[in-house]
Amino acid sequence: MKKVLIVGNGERNKNDFYKKISQGVDFIIGVDQGAKTLIEAGIKPGLAIGDFDSLKDLDFLERAGVKILKFPTEKNESDTELAINYAKEKEFDYFIFSGMLGGRVDHLLFNISLLYRLLKEGKHGEILEEREEIYITQDGIEIYVRVGDIISILPITGIAYGVKTEGLKYELHRSTLRMGSTLPLSNVSLSQRVSVSLKKGIVLVIVEKLNF
Repeated sequence: MKKVLIVGNGERNKNDFYKKISQGVDFIIGVDQGAKTLIEAGIKPGLAIGDFDSLKDLDFLERAGVKILKFPTEKNESDTELAINYAKEKEFDYFIFSGMLGGRVDHLLFNISLLYRLLKEGKHGEILEEREEIYITQDGIEIYVRVGDIISILPITGIAYGVKTEGLKYELHRSTLRMGSTLPLSNVSLSQRVSVSLKKGIVLVIVEKLNF
């Protein structure tokens, strides 16, 4: 699978974290201020994209030799969605996002909703931050965490049927999860490998790292 890393202007992670998640990807995109974040971490993105309302000094990117795609402020897509569209045109099918959480709640929720879009289009999408990770699945997923990490499962399509987990303190056994119930909130990992499967529906698997 062709992997792309897309870094936004949310809560900033440490430089070493960006270096770690940039390893093994085929292309890196900086979204607006996210492009500067990458350069300051010692990582040169292949593309900087957005309206650059958060990053006024485009000379900084030009001096670094970064390709820039600038869009008007008034547009129908967010800067992150523009980055997704570009990556899709280049036939990437594995999307890693970072710098997507924190700050404005509306941006946070819509960034998470982009995972849903990618899933419905047959792509893989995940959000990786120092403190948290967010995955989406409609059949099953296996993730690697640390013992003691907090795991929550959110049925974003209203109801998820036949949800089964392995590696958690409070296991689910073909359970039905409903939006509005806090039953699957703040479980605890007992293993470094956690799996979540389901028969019908779509869920987010949210990891809060105990010691990041």
